[in-house]
Amino acid sequence: MLHQLIYQESDDFYQLNLHSSQQALGAFCSGGTVANITALWVARNKCLAPDDNFKGVSRAGLAAGLQHYGYNNLAILCSKRGHYSLSKAADILGIGREQLITLDCPSQTLSPQQALAEGKKLAEKGIKLLSIVGVAGTTETGHIDPLDELADVCQELDCHFHVDAAWGGTTLFSNNHRHLLKGIERADSVTIDAHKQMYVPMGAGMVLFKNPKDSNTVRHHAQYILRAGSKDLGATTLEGSRNGMAMLVYSALHIIGRQGYELLINRSIEKANLFAKLINDDPEFELVTDPTLCILTYRICPNALQKRLVEVDIQQQDALNEALNRLTVKVQKQQREAGKSFVSRTRIEVPKYPNQAITVFRVILANPLTTEQDLKDILEEQKQYAKGSRVYQQIA
Repeated sequence: MLHQLIYQESDDFYQLNLHSSQQALGAFCSGGTVANITALWVARNKCLAPDDNFKGVSRAGLAAGLQHYGYNNLAILCSKRGHYSLSKAADILGIGREQLITLDCPSQTLSPQQALAEGKKLAEKGIKLLSIVGVAGTTETGHIDPLDELADVCQELDCHFHVDAAWGGTTLFSNNHRHLLKGIERADSVTIDAHKQMYVPMGAGMVLFKNPKDSNTVRHHAQYILRAGSKDLGATTLEGSRNGMAMLVYSALHIIGRQGYELLINRSIEKANLFAKLINDDPEFELVTDPTLCILTYRICPNALQKRLVEVDIQQQDALNEALNRLTVKVQKQQREAGKSFVSRTRIEVPKYPNQAITVFRVILANPLTTEQDLKDILEEQKQYAKGSRVYQQIA
């Protein structure tokens, strides 16, 4: 059902590939981390596949595979907004964390032009680009990489295209917003997390493959359970034993339904835009990243101080931002400990302040019961804590 949501294949395709002992549409995983690792595991095994003179990387090992194909190493490319699980994947797959190439993203997304140029540079060094990872809903800001253009780059560089849509994949349920993920259907593999915007319990990650035969590159057998010809998807997953989370996802798709998910997604994005407007309209706050999906970031920074930050030199700007960072942390902790409401925080780099990362409030508007008054109350509470702070009094 979720493979069809992404790839929109024909009924005949699913009749052929559903419940097949020969291939798999994907696999359930304990979360997005294992899903991303599985996707890149498949990419590595496809890249260093067996031929007449080589048994394949899964049997012969990475060193033998690199030597056989004449590569100095493999690399994975993504933006600095990529999830930390990609670093884990580079480690586990044996190519090393330094071969996870992360590019700056001034516009909050991965530049296809930069990705292409970097891929060509790697090739000149004898390093094979294993995969470009496009993000569909970054964890911190909810931004979506230009997936269609990145698919073109992958085609030109002859590498695997993986899309980490753990957060934003369910946007595909919305007819109003599906276009934001244009190009995802061209991905070789996609990660999606049902325990995010499908409202099921933790442990419902998935990896889905455009070509069901790709799963065979990581197929393993055991005589006592995963014998050849078995339909058990444990043969093509990193995790052998897995819980029955598929039942909860299946049930949710029938109870909430596609129209229900569309309503939830639309409302979440509308609410994020409403909150962004409330922040912009309040002279005490600075909206740091506009919402693409239902995530946004902001901080307490009065309008007068915002103007000063633009006018002062770099050193003064850094000092003011550092003071604002301390203020954000203090207010966030006070609000959390008071127990009336909760807003998380993170540190991000933004074009407006290129010299340093800044600390910001990070908000996810996924609760359909959140009201406009709730949002106003959160801002009012933050203002009260800020104005009682010595840091605020010194810089405001």
